[in-house]
Amino acid sequence: MLMLGPILVALADDFGTTLAVAGQLAAATFITWGITAPLVGPISDAHGRRPVLLLGIALISTGSLASGLAWDYGSLMVFRLITGIGCAMVPPTVMAALADSLPPEKVGRAVGFITASSWVGVALGVPGIALLSYVGDWRLTFYVVGLITLALWGLLWRWLPRADRPVYKSVDPIERFKSIGRRAGPWFVLIANASQQAVLLGLTTYFAAYMIESHGWDEASTAPGLALLGVGAVIGSSAGGFIAGLARRLDYLAVISLTGGILAAAVFATGANPWIVVITAFVASMLVSVSMPILMTIMMGLAGDSKGTAGGMFSTSNQTGGFIGASAGGLMLSLGGFSALGLLYLCSAALSAAIVGLLMRSSAPFRLKGTSR
Repeated sequence: MLMLGPILVALADDFGTTLAVAGQLAAATFITWGITAPLVGPISDAHGRRPVLLLGIALISTGSLASGLAWDYGSLMVFRLITGIGCAMVPPTVMAALADSLPPEKVGRAVGFITASSWVGVALGVPGIALLSYVGDWRLTFYVVGLITLALWGLLWRWLPRADRPVYKSVDPIERFKSIGRRAGPWFVLIANASQQAVLLGLTTYFAAYMIESHGWDEASTAPGLALLGVGAVIGSSAGGFIAGLARRLDYLAVISLTGGILAAAVFATGANPWIVVITAFVASMLVSVSMPILMTIMMGLAGDSKGTAGGMFSTSNQTGGFIGASAGGLMLSLGGFSALGLLYLCSAALSAAIVGLLMRSSAPFRLKGTSR
């Protein structure tokens, strides 16, 4: 999902375009991901988690391997769109499987654990992409990712249960969407999450490019900083899973979200020593990643029997945030440089904090059972 960050400069050079335009390649994955995810949820609810997961991994592998063969900017854009379709099928299906299998009081920590594990992948994978690009080229990075996901498909084919839930005769996606979308509460969650993910995914997308362009680092030099971003997100996601079970979770989340946005803006606005920038980015990634397990847990609690559909809608909000962080981030970068990029992320975090602190905090559906405001 975030592998293009370390290779954006190389892609821009190879295709003879600007960094801002190359950033739209990162946004491409988020576009098809966001469109596909809500459609996948009802199918997963009706026909089981296994076929959706297997098809998703197969498309990720195909899109990644094809990306390594891209002959121009347009072809790479198409292959990233295909990859995004596959990516859309995985996280919401995994989260729905968790919610199917666990009692409600354990869902928050489980979601935090799974979210943290995905950021372990970022902590290891994105620096690995930077190193592969340095010793080889950007095409090698796509081949390696494609082969790894192909091996994962084989493992899942062997290990995933073949009858993980009852099969219903009708998908009826419209009714499932209506059951969730007719209430204001889920929309508060989705908008707050999209705003927060814009900060997190935007920071991860443009951090390496910022260090290369502003501090003269090469791809290999960005690897430790990228690893720290992933570690920060692992810590933040784990903490978010714990906070999700606290009575004052929304109070904590509003303050943490706004503080994370301020630090994310400082990453791109300061001319400090590059390692101070790296440390600031680490703390920012830790803070802005707290929100996802909390908001996902709340969303699953509001979903009733349509957890797959809710997971798909939540995944769409993630990718909407990713699109804003990457695409709108590229626009701001072209208009005002990296400082304008930081301003975008600050405003996005402030919007999320306002929704959580002012709207969600005062609404009954968001309170834990047995607690008062």
